[in-house]
Amino acid sequence: MSNMWGWEDCYVRIEGAVLRIGNSLMERSWSFHQGKPVSLSIRDKQNNREWLKAEPQAAAFEFPWLPASAKPEAVFITSFVDDDYGVAKKQLRADVDMQFEGFDRIVRFTVRVYPFGTFIRTGYALLPKGYTSDQDGISILVAPADSTGTASSPAAFQLDDNNKQKAVIDNDYCERLELQDVHCSWETVSFRDQTDTNNNLVGKDSGLLFRNEKRSLRGNILLLQGSLHRGGLVLIKEGATPQGHLQDRGMDFQFQGLALSVIGSGIGADDLLQQEEITAYGTTVGVYDGDVYSGYKLIDEYHRSLRVHKPDRDSFIMSNTWGDRSKDGRVSEEFLLAELQAAAGLGIDIVQIDDGWQKGVTSNSVNAQAVGGRWSDYYSGGGDFWSVHPERFPRGLTPIARLAREQNVKLGLWYSPDSANDYANWEKDIETLVKLHREYDICAFKLDGIHIGSKVGEARLLRILRQVIQATGGQVDFNLDTTSQKRFGYLGNTQYGNIFLENRYTDWRNYYPHWSLRNIWMLAPYVSATKLQMEFLNVNRNKEQYSDDPLAPSACGQIYSFAVTAFANPLAWMELTALDVDQTAALAAVIRALKPHHKQILAGHVLPIGEEPKGTNWTGLQSITGSNSGYILVFRELNPSSEYPMKLWGIKASERSSGAPALKVTELLRMDEKDTLATDRSEAPFLLELNDQDEVVFSRPAPFTFAIYRYEI
Repeated sequence: MSNMWGWEDCYVRIEGAVLRIGNSLMERSWSFHQGKPVSLSIRDKQNNREWLKAEPQAAAFEFPWLPASAKPEAVFITSFVDDDYGVAKKQLRADVDMQFEGFDRIVRFTVRVYPFGTFIRTGYALLPKGYTSDQDGISILVAPADSTGTASSPAAFQLDDNNKQKAVIDNDYCERLELQDVHCSWETVSFRDQTDTNNNLVGKDSGLLFRNEKRSLRGNILLLQGSLHRGGLVLIKEGATPQGHLQDRGMDFQFQGLALSVIGSGIGADDLLQQEEITAYGTTVGVYDGDVYSGYKLIDEYHRSLRVHKPDRDSFIMSNTWGDRSKDGRVSEEFLLAELQAAAGLGIDIVQIDDGWQKGVTSNSVNAQAVGGRWSDYYSGGGDFWSVHPERFPRGLTPIARLAREQNVKLGLWYSPDSANDYANWEKDIETLVKLHREYDICAFKLDGIHIGSKVGEARLLRILRQVIQATGGQVDFNLDTTSQKRFGYLGNTQYGNIFLENRYTDWRNYYPHWSLRNIWMLAPYVSATKLQMEFLNVNRNKEQYSDDPLAPSACGQIYSFAVTAFANPLAWMELTALDVDQTAALAAVIRALKPHHKQILAGHVLPIGEEPKGTNWTGLQSITGSNSGYILVFRELNPSSEYPMKLWGIKASERSSGAPALKVTELLRMDEKDTLATDRSEAPFLLELNDQDEVVFSRPAPFTFAIYRYEI
């Protein structure tokens, strides 16, 4: 059998005990001479850069449940083309199965490389001992079983004896890279979810490498930039935020001199009690040229490889009545038929029916105190929790589904997978979800009440997502609620849907349009905006709660509150039938103006421009749809200046070969006064010149106004 696999420009090669995996742009290699893999090389072919030092010592992974003394018995490799149930871009995948003496599981090391991609993904899984692959494979040579392949760590530092303990390697890491160049700067990006109680979602830390420093860092992303050479390295920890991390070690990355480890597999001893496949948190390593914009492009490429962007699925405007705080008190056939009519009139794509359509009562129901509400264990007590509510919908959801089809509006549904006993009822949840899709043509399920308490539970939850997608031929998508409890976060298996980011309510005075804009603005460099579902509310509700607050939602207006979500997936978090005539007309107008461009906007790479949104700044977003084209959304918040210069991504006067530095701009929509779209805009393009600082000067006539432009270079 051949010791090489190839597909497109990707390859997997075995050279004795060395595994090489790469494509035309980058390559990684590992030695299996000692049984466990040791990272030998990360080669950036575009920039002719090697990142790792020669002769690294430590194994690429250590796990506390696998003794360091465990001796390798066999290493077996298979390779094939995979697309993650049709969700991902096709990739060449290699599975390396390792058997260790005295350990009753197979440790699988998986590597994925994408055609013409500048990143390679790795991960570890535990398989039952008797597992057999359905793919053909071959063995990799390993050393005799008297060697563990685990390095002694003090070689990483040069320290006096009293400080040697600082060189001890953590025994729970899933990537270890021994860097060769000390002259590098690093930046980590950390995230917070559980957004019911968090609104500052992105944090950063930075520094320089130091040979004797042991530095523990939090974050899902680490960017490394060379100081003396053109090049950069991106590491992505594919897992939960600190709020949701399983078996948390209090850190995600650790520098020990020039050795960089990704800390925390998430797998605990109790997970090994179940004979089920479980997966550690994964790692992605990417290479780029060191430019900030290039690093952001790599991260966006990563997201769009894990979840191929499909405009008809990934660009939408949805409504959900929960934002008006009636909870499930108004959910009924009559109410939802009226909501559907209103949605069709506004141009809403999907109407999502929240908690209350089902017979069972949750802890969030208006009836929870009277009859007792649940937040799990839904299949006990008769097993009819997920039947359609017989009083609220005496004819089932059929009339709702029929009107939705007639009005060309899709249906979404709230659902809560049963988290009891680590999702022991996962097969029942699959059956329920597939049945609801087939009976009522549900295209999007909002998954709420998720609590991931273990890696076993996480694996079962992922089976629900994957098998529903498979069973429905990809016709079902998921809104992954990230507002509470231990969940996937932003970079842990979120490719099976989009992220329902936040619950905000004017009733509790925790909704401000600039807060929502700030969350998009802060997240966009690291989480593709097409993955974000962002709320806008009925700004006329609860005006009295805000008193004379100059940044109140009602001061911004209904159109403005919608516009802050325009470069993500807008969610009308309200009862549409409660809007007054003026609000309805204003929203219909702005949705009608945006929709012809929305798919193209979200197909682009959305990045922040201007100042951080604080309610009093000039700010905005840019969607880069090509090397010479894109869209710009500019906001003047409550700011006294009528114009402001902004730098745009990928546009520099110094890089233009000839002619005056300028953008050819077409105005798509603008609002010059509250809740009134301008009707005097010209469809003819005009020029915006770049100044000596590579900035474009934008103007807006009044606070709380905005404009959307399409540009060409």
